[in-house]
Amino acid sequence: MRKGKVWACAVLSAAMAASLMTGCGPSKTTDGGTAASADTKAAGETEASKGAETEASKTADEPVTLKWYMSLNPVDADTDKVIAALNEYTKEKIGVTIDYTVIANPDYKEKMPTLINSGEYFDICFTADWTTNYVQFVAKDAFMDITDAVKQYAPETYEFIPESLWKAVSVNGKIYGVPSYKEMGWQSGFFVNSTMAEKYGIDLTAVKTLEDYTEVLKTVKEKADAAGEDVIGLSGLGSSGGSFNMLYPYESLSGSRALPGAAAVPGYEYFKDQTGVFNQYATQEYMDYCKLVRSWYEAGYMSKDPVNYDTDIANRDNDFKNGKLFSYIISYAPGAAEAEAAKTGHGVTFVPLMDPLFETKNARGGILAISSASEHPDKALEFINLLNTDEYVGTLIRHGIEGQHYSAVGDNRVDRTMGGTLKIEDNGYVNYTYGWQFGTPFNQKWDISYPDNIEQLFEEYNAKAITAPHNGFTLDNSPVETEIAAISNVVDENAKALESGMVDPEVYIPQFLDALNKNGVEDLLAEINKQLTEKGYQ
Repeated sequence: MRKGKVWACAVLSAAMAASLMTGCGPSKTTDGGTAASADTKAAGETEASKGAETEASKTADEPVTLKWYMSLNPVDADTDKVIAALNEYTKEKIGVTIDYTVIANPDYKEKMPTLINSGEYFDICFTADWTTNYVQFVAKDAFMDITDAVKQYAPETYEFIPESLWKAVSVNGKIYGVPSYKEMGWQSGFFVNSTMAEKYGIDLTAVKTLEDYTEVLKTVKEKADAAGEDVIGLSGLGSSGGSFNMLYPYESLSGSRALPGAAAVPGYEYFKDQTGVFNQYATQEYMDYCKLVRSWYEAGYMSKDPVNYDTDIANRDNDFKNGKLFSYIISYAPGAAEAEAAKTGHGVTFVPLMDPLFETKNARGGILAISSASEHPDKALEFINLLNTDEYVGTLIRHGIEGQHYSAVGDNRVDRTMGGTLKIEDNGYVNYTYGWQFGTPFNQKWDISYPDNIEQLFEEYNAKAITAPHNGFTLDNSPVETEIAAISNVVDENAKALESGMVDPEVYIPQFLDALNKNGVEDLLAEINKQLTEKGYQ
């Protein structure tokens, strides 16, 4: 992976300042820009130019402080030490220091939207489609349009990130955040305790489909029972987001894979009889899947209460580490199996069920956005450029301070145990090894738990990814907000039990589909079709 050189600009140009500063014009346009008379615009540019010159003079003497809100879990004990070291570097490099507030993931989802809605000042925040909803806050003018600015103030980052990612994070043709360039898409499958699989004589290479996994689960139960061991064969089917939408590749067009509104993707074996936009829950694939997992549940291959079991991730991880859980469903990234093996102390193998699928949603899994009220958008972009292109910054923000949190291994590796002298549990900055939330992970010195060819594995993974046909499409859900709310409740009430095998699909799927129809699923599908046509996707 190519690494760009750090670039900085000393003075914000008048024209760029005018485009970056929000609230200068008297009225908003429909695309989130501003409308103003020529005289007003000229006056605004003059003031912006003066302000830029003043700011340039100021930063020559003292650094600009950027307020950055971040979502991470957990929040490591030595975070303040690491940020202090970061500030020493960025102050000299680009005249910036960071006022950093990190909030654990579950709380961030609630607190950050409240902060934004209340008008709390910030320069940079983490956003995604799953937390502090990117598209919704773009619609509220909370995030700045950086379409032109990112090319000027973070040119290496702009060139480094593939065009398909920029297209996917664009809203009505404008860019409002910098996506994390990592694995291109998602690839579902199973994380398997390969040490246990070898012990039980299981050939994991024979598993190509979900149906193939039945024999694996059967063997695990028979061998464990014979040895008097209590082992759960598979976890993840009852997760909050559902399991069908993780294991069957289709393009999600509704804004959430759990919501009806799918399109078939050429290159996969599923949904070949479907045309246009369809309700994935009304397909034969869904019925067949629910029947399969129902048979697994009845055979005792899963927890007796998979929905509740799958909500406690910490307990699941502990069971997997201690040999009480054989496998679980995961969306994979290269090197993840090796990292998991290092964490658990036993072999871990990823069993893929599909080639990677890249769709709009994936690019929006991690984004750094700049507040529309930021007083220093140029410096915010320069800092984001460092996060994505400066190896020292990339290593520091993920692994901490050399000599305190890791030791160097050769020129491009780190050891969080410092040669076995530091226990992981005693390391005050240890939980962000991959660190995709900060930006691309390709500008770091990788931990030794990852394979030596980790970046090559990413290149191969991304090369295999199949791009969905409607990449970049974003549903404006305002015409169907009521239907989406009602449908979401119906899905939540039905899908988890069906997809974890706890209820009979022959009985409950017809009831599920009837409830979806009564709550406007056809209106939702029609609106998706309408917008696809209006936006030139079909």
